[in-house]
Amino acid sequence: MRRYLGDIGAIPSAAWGTLEGISDKLNRDWATALGSRLSEANIARNEMERIADGLMQIAADYEGTDLDISTDFDVFNRDLGPYLPLGDGYGNSVRVRPGGAGILSQPHDRRLPDDQPVLVIPEGNDRLGATRNERLPRTREVEEPITIGSTDGNNLGFTGGRTTYYENGEGDRLDTFIHEHRDTLLQLEAILIELGTGDRLPLTDLMVHAWRSAPKVIWNRADLVHSAAGTYAELRAEMDAELKNLKLYWDGSAAQAFGQYADRASAYLLQLETHARWLAEEGKKAASMLEGLRNAYASLGYQHIGTLINVLKGYIEAVNGLFSSCSNPEAAVQKAVQEFVTFLLVAERQYVEAMADLIKIDEQERKERPDLGTRGHNTTPFPQAEVGGTAWLNGGGWSPKPDRPAT
Repeated sequence: MRRYLGDIGAIPSAAWGTLEGISDKLNRDWATALGSRLSEANIARNEMERIADGLMQIAADYEGTDLDISTDFDVFNRDLGPYLPLGDGYGNSVRVRPGGAGILSQPHDRRLPDDQPVLVIPEGNDRLGATRNERLPRTREVEEPITIGSTDGNNLGFTGGRTTYYENGEGDRLDTFIHEHRDTLLQLEAILIELGTGDRLPLTDLMVHAWRSAPKVIWNRADLVHSAAGTYAELRAEMDAELKNLKLYWDGSAAQAFGQYADRASAYLLQLETHARWLAEEGKKAASMLEGLRNAYASLGYQHIGTLINVLKGYIEAVNGLFSSCSNPEAAVQKAVQEFVTFLLVAERQYVEAMADLIKIDEQERKERPDLGTRGHNTTPFPQAEVGGTAWLNGGGWSPKPDRPAT
């Protein structure tokens, strides 16, 4: 579970984009919440190992002989299955000796010290396989030769020079908009830079930061966390059923103490399942929020691109005219871009406010400001039992029930 969560939960930091006040917080909060889930997986492993070792020792003492106990993994799903061979100490049997000698060591691992096992994802598991083929958005600036030419034999035009390409996009409306109208937006920005207005640039200063996000990558990885929650649920159901069976066959103070201890372990697994599902859903909400902001940017872009194109065209015509110094064409460009940027900023602010309720788990933030969200998903320690904590390890406190069912 720990290896699975650590691998699947490692959302690339670039996937959150570069939105000021949004991307860094989402990335940081996700990492903190994931760290709590990894700590819980370690705690669960230690407790499950303690239970298994204790029961096997009691069995060896009761039988008065060495035991070779076969192990298998019958409680897992198709997503966690590929991670089983990566487990430390993975083997086909566990040997135990009576008299408190404890669990015997496994046979020597024949792998070389630096030979790290490779995760093999089976064919057909597209969702898990997608985590190995993620392409994150990137911008690429190039300097191309400048060409002067004319399409109609009259008006000369320029192509080439320094330009920016937008690669590995999400393929959504924002990505399509930027590819369709990249030239227009970059020309408008070049004019604003040349005029030295100091205005925020709609593509370079705003839209590109959302475009760099990869909501599909975030959504897929977050949704895969549900597999961990499902495995906790399966493990708890299996453990509860086995505990009921155990109570049919064994009696005594230690056996009863173990029942209490196992009940607490089962309740702990339920908490871990709840935390894992919460993390999965919050991650999907974060991805949905980024998708919403991207769609808002795209919608505003398509609504206003006609006006921006006309302003750019009017500016070029005015500059080429005889009285360009009197017509003040740059004012129209600046006004149109300022209005467009204002719309973008309003949309961004709305999604920043919506984001405020997502993954509120950062400890330092809790110390510095009132906590308006939940702290219920920090690392949960294993519940300690006053009765049954160690009492169940007393092998003399276990006795078979005389009226136990026939096997």
